[in-house]
Amino acid sequence: MVKIKYATLGSLVGLVLIAGCGSKEDSAGNPKEESKTDPVTITAAVDGAYNEVFDKLLTEHVRSKYPHITMNMMRPADGNTLDNLLIAGTVPDIIFTFNGNLSSYRTKGLLYDMNALIKENKFSLDRFEPNYIADVKIASTNDELFALPYETTFHALYYNKNIFNKFGVEYPKDGMTWTETVELGKKVTRYESGTQYRGLDPGSGIIWISQPLSLAAVDFKTERAAMNNDQWKKIYELVNAIYSIPGNKPAGNVLNEFTKDKTLAMVGHLNIFSALEAAEKDGMEWDVAQYPSFPEKPNTFGNASVYVGTITQSSKHKKEALQVLDVLTSESFQIARAKSGSITTLKSAEVTKAFGSDMAFLKGKHVEGIFKSKPVKYPIASQYRSKAEAIAKARFDDYAAGKIDVNTALARAEEEINKMIDAEKMK
Repeated sequence: MVKIKYATLGSLVGLVLIAGCGSKEDSAGNPKEESKTDPVTITAAVDGAYNEVFDKLLTEHVRSKYPHITMNMMRPADGNTLDNLLIAGTVPDIIFTFNGNLSSYRTKGLLYDMNALIKENKFSLDRFEPNYIADVKIASTNDELFALPYETTFHALYYNKNIFNKFGVEYPKDGMTWTETVELGKKVTRYESGTQYRGLDPGSGIIWISQPLSLAAVDFKTERAAMNNDQWKKIYELVNAIYSIPGNKPAGNVLNEFTKDKTLAMVGHLNIFSALEAAEKDGMEWDVAQYPSFPEKPNTFGNASVYVGTITQSSKHKKEALQVLDVLTSESFQIARAKSGSITTLKSAEVTKAFGSDMAFLKGKHVEGIFKSKPVKYPIASQYRSKAEAIAKARFDDYAAGKIDVNTALARAEEEINKMIDAEKMK
């Protein structure tokens, strides 16, 4: 097998496996020669963004626990993308990717059911939060386990304390509903001294805010539009209510409004700590609270991409590949990753406690609020999801601009999505 450089997707979880070595005595109590572990090179490719810090950290942890294993990671920037490797006939032992990609690997002959390997090596799945194992199994048809989860994302409500202080308004708190958050947003949407301050933005229009209700623009089972219903109407009306606050219409790049212009009081977003570190150096006082939720879905945020390590079907070193994943999902590795702001898939209180401890600018911040919500079950998405969501957003924009009413917007979205699907099927 061609060696490839070690690649990663951001953070990984680890399994605890014991490299086999023989007993020092035979059955008669006589000295016995110990078996030696042959050196093995494990190749790994990343189907996503490469992270050099993660790469080095994992390599060090693997070398420490399993000295006989050499990690050889592939950097996509060097032209070694997964697709390029497969075209060249070079299949890695491990792929680091996210759970949404697993289904596409089925037709490429990459998926390997790890259940028997895990059982044989006495690896317990109890280390993981059960919902992340369920999210990995979205590619399964018969309860197969094609990957192990090692890291995830989150949604949170970030806020600019300077704006709240300026207008004498109480800060957001954990446990708010979206209705309560909208009302709070009204209080900090002000025009003062030539500057328009916006109170609230959901971060991604109708998409992230719809996910906790498990809404999809296309029903993956029927491959037909699923827009023209009361649930999507509720989302359209909610986001329109946010944008209809006088002075609160989107004014450009939402993240820039919040971290650079510093004119946005609250934003629902993913992990934006790196941008906030720079903003704080520029004088911004900020904090974070639990992501708002719906009464029928309390303590729930949207889709969390779950980063996973998957062993390929053709790997000749599956046990050693599992040992790498053992390290990746071990508590010690996860603590090291959590210290720099990664969110674990383990149910370890120690890992959660370590979150952000190496990030000085998080000291005193209410990061515990992030962990009070869990992601909604990851959806099985239609292949037409992206194009359908673009249509859904375009028709929402028409509605928010007052060009059409909400019922017309939903009906048109439904019709246009179905036409798009029909056209795609004809290609």
